[in-house]
Amino acid sequence: MEEFLIKYEDVKNILSSLLKEKAVSKIISGEIKKGHFAVSPKLVSKPEELNDLPLSQLITYGYARTDSASKYLHKNANGALDEKIGLIARPCDTRAIIELIKLHQINPDNLFIIAIEDMGIIPSSMITKIFNKRKEFDQSKIIRDKLTAENLTLILDGGNLEVLEFNENIKIAENCLRCLRKVPVMGDLSISDIGISVKSDDLILHIYSEKGKSAIEKAGIKTRKIPDDLKKHNTERVATILKNAEEKRTKDLEEWKTMNQDEKLEMLNKCTMCGLCIRGCPVCYCIDCILMQKRKEKSINNTVYQLTRVAHVADRCVECGNCANNCPMNLPLSEYFQSLIDTFKEKFNYVAGESVDDIPFRSGQAIKEMELEKTA
Repeated sequence: MEEFLIKYEDVKNILSSLLKEKAVSKIISGEIKKGHFAVSPKLVSKPEELNDLPLSQLITYGYARTDSASKYLHKNANGALDEKIGLIARPCDTRAIIELIKLHQINPDNLFIIAIEDMGIIPSSMITKIFNKRKEFDQSKIIRDKLTAENLTLILDGGNLEVLEFNENIKIAENCLRCLRKVPVMGDLSISDIGISVKSDDLILHIYSEKGKSAIEKAGIKTRKIPDDLKKHNTERVATILKNAEEKRTKDLEEWKTMNQDEKLEMLNKCTMCGLCIRGCPVCYCIDCILMQKRKEKSINNTVYQLTRVAHVADRCVECGNCANNCPMNLPLSEYFQSLIDTFKEKFNYVAGESVDDIPFRSGQAIKEMELEKTA
């Protein structure tokens, strides 16, 4: 509907206002439990609990380990089925929410979403390893984090910068570098820092709904017009990110397709069945997981374990990359799923997480039956 410039601080003020105005009962915020880079989700109901919202960390690293906003919404906030919930969501979170709405796990009418238009994340485990070795570095001095296509910049107290150029030890997640879906598919507002100067505390704000527009007005946010040169720079940067992602995706998945099946199975044979891929998957919603049960019973081997999981969620995968980012054995799970997603799009004209009206080609009948039961 509209777009403006706001400050980082304004996001917290919008969320605080939502609580004060009782537009939502609770907000999925975040807190730092150990070190600057590991953000854990936290459900808050009081405006003052938002004072330490680590927004720049959420934009740059997301939540630590297996947590995501969509997963936490479903598991810890009961899918907003019985109360109104506000949350900050990545584009892949919004896609996961759509898939869970189809399965009647989330009530979209009870959501207020501030989405992030992002370029991807640096896995928090990656950056944590680096700074665990730098005992002399005082993480409390970091004011804000800024991710670009070339490096990670830490803005320190006093205006100093710590610039970390990308290399094998620190880089944007491979899954994100191949992802072409950088824009949220649902939400009331969205924020982005793409194209904005490293030292600036500005964010680009997009208003997507009347509910979002009302929230800005009630919070008393002073919006500013986006300068033409910044708008042009933002558009060019996004176009470059998508072009690079498309090139990388084409190259990586072509290499994946030409790899023989024995090599792929050999990779899967390294799986330890630790369960981190299941715990991190935002579209895994079963209360009793048959794979975890069979693992405990020792009635399944590691290759079948992974192949079953891939088959189980293949047509619901929203490319968040959580399974690959958290896998201790570095299994090529992202390649498995992204190649399947491209095949589904080509063969069935279906992409998960785009619309609540899209019915998966494989599990479509079950969803239709659920809809019939709901209206009966």
